[in-house]
Order: sequence, then structure tokens, then C-alpha cells
Amino acid sequence: MTRIRLKTCILAVASLLALVSPGRAATHYVDIAGTNAVSPYTNWVTAATRIQDALDVAMNGEEVLVADGVYNTGAATAGGFALTNRIAITNAVAVRSVNGPTNTIIEGSDAPGPASVRCAYLGVNAVLIGFTLTNGHTLTAGLWDEIVGGGAWCDLTAVVSNCV
Repeated sequence: MTRIRLKTCILAVASLLALVSPGRAATHYVDIAGTNAVSPYTNWVTAATRIQDALDVAMNGEEVLVADGVYNTGAATAGGFALTNRIAITNAVAVRSVNGPTNTIIEGSDAPGPASVRCAYLGVNAVLIGFTLTNGHTLTAGLWDEIVGGGAWCDLTAVVSNCV
């Protein structure tokens, strides 16, 4: 009788731990040369071709891995602002290039003004590692957050590392 209770207790504890223990965070993949993009982009074969597509499915604590290339398509607004961003990291997600800033480029668009595109918007606890940010622009008038940071606009808790 005692063995049955012990086994039942162990099974109950193991089941409870499985329910409350965090699982391994997902990694989402981006490759501009990809030919078979399938959400949620969880391997190189089904990688997104735009960084923003992978960000749209990434949840807090997850990672987006980006292959070499010039990323100049895709766009999103964030933070209630009108300015368009090439990428908007609105969750606590790490976006990391595979081979660093020399090989992985996020490109904004247009001159400063209403059609401008900022390279990156980083919200609370967002992380951007290993990119060149180029040709990003902002609006010429409006809210402070829309007229500064053509390369990147960062929340106070965001991190930009090894980017040029």
C-alpha cells in the first residue's frame, strides 16, 4: 500500500512540475534567400524571408536568428506612433544575426519626411545583436519619438549590441 502511495505522489509531483516549469523558448529563423517560408519559422528550411514576419510570431523570451543579407522589406508601426519601422521588436525578444554586422544589414528607406522608414524600434526588454543599420529616417515633425532615432529607437530597457 505504501509503494502505491509513493508512486502516486511521485507521479503527481512530476506532473505538477511539468505544468509549471517553463519550456525551452522557441527560436525563429529568417533567411532572405529562403524559398519555403512557413510560420512559425522554427528552422532554416521554413525560415521567414522578412525579419518582421518572424517577430510577429515570436513571444517573450524567444529568439529570432537572422541569416546574412540586406533586409529592406517589411514594415511595422509600434508604440502608438505613425512612423514606420523596418522592424519593430515589441516583445522581450532577442534578434541576433548569424554572422555579424558586416554580413547582416537592416535598411530603412526614403529621406526624412512622411514616407520615411526607421531601421529598428526596440520596445521593453527587446535585444538587437549584430546588424548594420543603414539609411533609416524619421518624420520631420510630430512627436519626439517619431523625429529621432533613424537607425534605432530604444526603450530604456532595450539593448543594442555589436551593431553599426
